[in-house]
Amino acid sequence: MRPSNFQGNIHIINFPSSTSAAQLAELFDDFGLVLGAHIKSIPSTGGHLRLGIVSLAPDKVADEAIEKLQGYQMGGQKLKLKRAKQPVKGEKKPHAHGQRQPAPERPMLSSAEMFPAQAAPPPRKVIVEYRGRRALNRAITR
Repeated sequence: MRPSNFQGNIHIINFPSSTSAAQLAELFDDFGLVLGAHIKSIPSTGGHLRLGIVSLAPDKVADEAIEKLQGYQMGGQKLKLKRAKQPVKGEKKPHAHGQRQPAPERPMLSSAEMFPAQAAPPPRKVIVEYRGRRALNRAITR
């Protein structure tokens, strides 16, 4: 299983379902250093989706590899390759239901505006009854 942050620079589709990640990596070995290869699978069945990602270094040889391997016959299937989009730092992925809307601008409020002064309620009368120690001890032991 690949780490969730694996980012290749080449996407490959339409390869035979019997292909392994090692075979994909071996295919790109002649162009540069293969940092990793991954084949996406269906979680419920474990079968392949026939979509692969390869990370090739240095980055400039990825275009050469795509050009030379485009349409390459592998197990009776023509490979289709394209350059993977590299995420821009700070750019967020769109929300599942479309582009997420930014929060509306709200003016900054001062503490006086947030908590307006209210008239204090009138003081409550509190009646305290003192019974002394003996009465308190009798009430506890009963």
